[in-house]
Amino acid sequence: MNYIDPLTQESFIPERTNQRFASRKNQIKYNNLKAKEKRLVKSEVDVILDKNRTILRTVLNGNKEIILTRDYLLGAGFHFGCFTHSKIIKEKEYRCIYEYAYSPINNENYDIIKHA
Repeated sequence: MNYIDPLTQESFIPERTNQRFASRKNQIKYNNLKAKEKRLVKSEVDVILDKNRTILRTVLNGNKEIILTRDYLLGAGFHFGCFTHSKIIKEKEYRCIYEYAYSPINNENYDIIKHA
C-alpha cells in the first residue's frame, strides 16, 4: 500500500507500520516548519511577556517585595494587559508573569512580589 508524504506529497511504500514520511529528512523538515509556525503565532505575546518579566525582575533587584507607581512601570515599558495567570496571594488577587506577580494597591501604586 502506498502512502503520501505530508511534506512533499510524494507517494512511497512505508518500511514500518508507523511511518508517515518518505524519509527522516522530510520528517525533520516538516516538524521544524510546524514548530516555526507555532513560534510565529506566539511571538508577539512572548515578546511582551519576556519584557514584562525582565522589568519585574530588574525592579525587584533581589528583594521579595516592592511597591512602585503605575507611571514608573509604564515608563519602563511594562504592558499591563499581558500576563500568564492570576493567583490569590495574601488574600489578594495578583496577576502573574511566570514567577513574578503584581497587584494594585490603589489607582497609582502596585505591589510587586516574587511568589515562586
